[in-house]
Amino acid sequence: MYCSGCRLAATLLFTSWAVAQNRPPVPIEPLLQSNQPRLIALGAWEVVKRADDSQTNLLIDLAERWDPAQRGGNEVSDWHDAMTVVLDALIQRKVTVSPAAVLAVSHAFPDQALILVTRMNSYDAEPILRSWYLATRHRPRTSVDRSGENRLLGRMAAMMLARDHPEEIAATVLADSLEQLAVSVYDAASDAQEHCLVDCEPLPPCRQEIASEPQNGWPPVFQYTLEENDPYIERRSGILIYEAGDSITWRRVPVEVHQDFCYSPAALTPATRHRLLAEMLHVRDVDIPWGPQMNLALAWNSDGQFLDDLAKEVSGAEDKLKSTAQVLYTKGLLTRGEVDTTRPRLAVFVFDDRYHQSDIPPAPPLPPLLQALDSRTSLRLSRTR
Repeated sequence: MYCSGCRLAATLLFTSWAVAQNRPPVPIEPLLQSNQPRLIALGAWEVVKRADDSQTNLLIDLAERWDPAQRGGNEVSDWHDAMTVVLDALIQRKVTVSPAAVLAVSHAFPDQALILVTRMNSYDAEPILRSWYLATRHRPRTSVDRSGENRLLGRMAAMMLARDHPEEIAATVLADSLEQLAVSVYDAASDAQEHCLVDCEPLPPCRQEIASEPQNGWPPVFQYTLEENDPYIERRSGILIYEAGDSITWRRVPVEVHQDFCYSPAALTPATRHRLLAEMLHVRDVDIPWGPQMNLALAWNSDGQFLDDLAKEVSGAEDKLKSTAQVLYTKGLLTRGEVDTTRPRLAVFVFDDRYHQSDIPPAPPLPPLLQALDSRTSLRLSRTR
């Protein structure tokens, strides 16, 4: 039986498909020049989808004109999402952006800014990295950075400078470094104890990553995240830097995914600064004769003997710290004046671990500790824990 209606429907369907196939693609430039964030996002996504580099300068201009009032704003805002797609397009198309663009977006989008800065030439990137490092270093200790963005920029910038421009930061990394010396005082009736001062808390368990529904009417929005020593090689999108045994990689993740953040890079800490020094010295971390925490067991027989032994141990620890400055000097990373005035800080924590048995009378308190001759060294009596 002949079905004229079926034939007409098939003809219309084919005609609509053919028209759609022959229709020229939507121009990208008007979308990017729109004042509506969703349209800008659609334009930026077309750049990625079509692998079209004709609007590169307009994408860079959008990044340069990122509104400072929106920095650190609501991450679910339309403008934030629009810029997320713009930066995604710049990264996916491997565009070399301007220093102004990187600086404009760095506070709100630190992960993307770090990826983009690695693609700049060294001459343009070096002052940006130095400014990020110094801003983190000079940040007041009492100031709370809830997002962690400045700390991330500072640590990554320090790693890149340590690898490519060590002379720029060797003196400050050395001066900011810290050795914590845990001294366990014991006697004939007790044993020396181990005391943890660095990285003592266990890491929280990783949570499963889940995703919510994407936003209607929007193109795919991809966020970027940096991870340190992530064991899941298959989920890495690229490598940012490998330095002193630490591998910093990045992932491109749909914005709907609630990430685990299990492997977020650490900030500048005694441990990470120690690894920076190892990178600049071209040695393994364990080859430096001191570390973020060192342990010492010190026998007590009398107060005078104890104070003399402690003073000798502290002096020996200070000499090891000074030796690192000397090696940096021989490598041309410190000036003569810096090698004489710069060394890591030393914090000595003395734990009284004598007479733990309940059937033995407690020992008399340890004598007051002597004042250190060097202002960069501190000594204090600590509670046993």
